[in-house]
Amino acid sequence: MRILLFIAVAAFVLNQSQAQDFPLRVYSDKDSSSYAGLRLTGQVWMRYNENNPGTLINGEPATSFFDISVRRLRFQAYARIREKTNLTMTLGQNNINYLSARSGEIRLLDFYVDHRLHRHLTVGGGQSGWNGTSRYAAPLTSKLLTLDISPFLIPTVNQRDNILRKLSAFIAGQAGPWDYRVVFSRPYAPVDKSQIGVDSGFASVKPGIQTAMYLKYQFFDHESLSPFHAGTLGGQKKVLALGLGMERQNEAMWHLNSASDTLTTAITLVAADLFGEIPLSGEKAWTFYLGYFYYDFGPNYLRVIGFNNVGSGLNSQGTFSGTGNAWPAIGTGQSGYFQVGHSWSLPGRNERIQPFISGQYSDYDKLQEPVTFLEAGINLLMDGQRSKLTLAYQNRPVFDVDMSGDLVQQLRKSSLVLQYQVRLE
Repeated sequence: MRILLFIAVAAFVLNQSQAQDFPLRVYSDKDSSSYAGLRLTGQVWMRYNENNPGTLINGEPATSFFDISVRRLRFQAYARIREKTNLTMTLGQNNINYLSARSGEIRLLDFYVDHRLHRHLTVGGGQSGWNGTSRYAAPLTSKLLTLDISPFLIPTVNQRDNILRKLSAFIAGQAGPWDYRVVFSRPYAPVDKSQIGVDSGFASVKPGIQTAMYLKYQFFDHESLSPFHAGTLGGQKKVLALGLGMERQNEAMWHLNSASDTLTTAITLVAADLFGEIPLSGEKAWTFYLGYFYYDFGPNYLRVIGFNNVGSGLNSQGTFSGTGNAWPAIGTGQSGYFQVGHSWSLPGRNERIQPFISGQYSDYDKLQEPVTFLEAGINLLMDGQRSKLTLAYQNRPVFDVDMSGDLVQQLRKSSLVLQYQVRLE
């Protein structure tokens, strides 16, 4: 009852607010082709979560939990010099919640330079979100269709990178309907330093160069060249984009074979996807995404992860899915993923309504049953993505070992999330 009352009050207050279009760009006095600007993005979550079995919060068992957190915060400064050279710096942090608020330091996320050598070719380097594999390997999180994306779409997040960003050099460009990028990265040392075992894990050895690419064919209107891809375009463009991508890093993983010898293996990720946004008459639009993913992290690799997790431990009732809202989301195997949304303008008003649904189906080597994750909700676009309210329902699996020793789904748990997003630029 408390969560329903909170949702009603928050929706009323936010509906009365009037977002403004602040001029956050300054041009050179002598040449308008040179300028500097600022962007600010923030997402606040108010959430009710059904915790996984055995979850502990501050040492006490908790079957459910209500919390308020900052899901994402971004401060970005950018500059353009003589139309060809760009400098980008982003500070930010994710998941500032009751567990991390006092230590949730602001990180340096982006700091890179890019230069347009030719109208079809841009080169750059630094720490950036330029990536390959799929459209949402680097999602524009302030322009998502859904509340969030499934973790498997960003498969090495905070293991070999810094909130998706890597120390990289990249080549990118557009020619006709083609959009292309190739990225060479020196990945960070892995965070997970667990003892080597028969299941594959990130190797604590000198890392190889990571190579990623993504090639996109755009049938109708063209999206701008950017490291990040939007999940929805507000019905402003007619877009149909077919993409193919890959990522590979030699000697990235290790495991023990049957003779207890240490073997190192590569990470090989391959994906194909289709994104579309089709405007209709009456200020309506359909948005959709469909992707196929083949991930090879070595034998039986599986990562249990929960975004913005509320759990701080497990007791004896805990399961393989871990604490809070975690679940086995990323692993060696095959996955399919979809998003569908429909938007329309409210009669006589500037707001838009956008219900959506998304789902993941994964067949991972270590599990004896498939992983399915579902999300459904609705966006209230009060001023496009600059002022957005989202109410979403998420449903995830809980896996554990059965009587035969197999990892199977035991039950399912859910979360209800109310998010407010502000985006100023």
